[in-house]
Amino acid sequence: MPKKAPGPTQLMELFLGIAAELGFVTDRDVGALADVGPENVPNWRTGTVREFKNQKFRAAMDNLRAHLRALRIQAGQIDPTADGGGLHPVEIEEGSGPVDLQREFRDRVGYDYLGHRFLYFDPQGALAWENLISAGYEQDRWLNAVEECADTWMSLAREPNGQVRGPIARAIGLGRRDRPRGVDIVSLGPGDGQKEVRILRRLLAAEKEARQRTSWITYAPVDVSISLLLAAAESARRAILAEVAGEEAVSHSVLPFCADFEEGPLAFTRRLRTSLPGSHDGLRLIVILGNVLGNLRDEEQFVRQKLSRLARSGDLLWIDVALRPENIDSDPLFTMTRADHAETATEANRRLLIEGPYRRWSAATGRASPNLDLRVWVRQDDDSARVPGSCNFCHDLLIKDERRVCTMLYSRRYDLDSLCGWWEGQGYAVEGIHRVREAQGRTRVAHLLLRRR
Repeated sequence: MPKKAPGPTQLMELFLGIAAELGFVTDRDVGALADVGPENVPNWRTGTVREFKNQKFRAAMDNLRAHLRALRIQAGQIDPTADGGGLHPVEIEEGSGPVDLQREFRDRVGYDYLGHRFLYFDPQGALAWENLISAGYEQDRWLNAVEECADTWMSLAREPNGQVRGPIARAIGLGRRDRPRGVDIVSLGPGDGQKEVRILRRLLAAEKEARQRTSWITYAPVDVSISLLLAAAESARRAILAEVAGEEAVSHSVLPFCADFEEGPLAFTRRLRTSLPGSHDGLRLIVILGNVLGNLRDEEQFVRQKLSRLARSGDLLWIDVALRPENIDSDPLFTMTRADHAETATEANRRLLIEGPYRRWSAATGRASPNLDLRVWVRQDDDSARVPGSCNFCHDLLIKDERRVCTMLYSRRYDLDSLCGWWEGQGYAVEGIHRVREAQGRTRVAHLLLRRR
């Protein structure tokens, strides 16, 4: 009676397991990894053949390396330009690509509300947005504020009870004896990603300071503008590779997603590392900067229907918002509400940004150049400003030829105490507050670090 094979050796079991995870399941596909025919594979599975011959082993190693390297490049763990490939992968969620948004704009343009995502989803709009941000908006001050928050919230200094002081560092587990948790940094509406790069750099510095490596770091920028996503992803990859050598950066990745986080299905969440089996103990740090919260059509609906699917119990949310001044007429946008004010260069950039989507749509459909204007007015105590104490600088596009108005942008200002109370009511604990002053010394912006209960 023939002796029963004892089953695959550990080496063969490891090889077959990795092959299966890579999608190689059939005998033909598995054999191809070692440059042999499918008839060899049953002997590996049963243990009849217990190790590779040297030539087959080298072939298997070379093929596995090639497939794993391709996946790492796709995930942004290796600089794609290192081999001259110059590839910049972006995953596009169904319904969020440029053609989809152009079709959606066409279907909605006859209604009274369009919304902020149509301002910069195409390259011309993205360029207009970048010009607006770089001219007269104290961008350097806001970037420095992000660094100040990151220094505080990722501080490894010890409290009297022995815990590290920074709430983000503490949540990750930096400074403890066991290995820190993995982190998915999910940025909703990052623009060109310069603020997020500063967060990444500080986290990498905290790893080095603690002499610990987190289980993983994934940076996932999410926006509808592919051109801005590419800029954000490229900056993040450069920041990572400046600190961690490309071939050694197996636990650091950049995954840009072209997706509508306000109205889309959030299918990209399934690609996050924290959604994979065995990685559920990782932390999600959800970042919403640049007053993006104040640009949404309905903050409460967004928190209940979208953010609740992203943020799990214990996950962190980092937002910055524009604050409502004691006298609303001291807000920089207030001058645009006056009919007789002289338009500055910065205000002209803002107006052209608002008008751009409609002008481009008109030109693309063969219409005559439209007669447009911008109206900015303050709304409060209505459906556009539902968070207590907030007001809304509503940006309306006046389509004079059609004698109608279409809202393109909400830009809210918040009362900080009321906003904190509102977040508490939504199930989030306030872990940190950082107020930011403009050049004239007035407090204009606040950063909040929130933890979902």
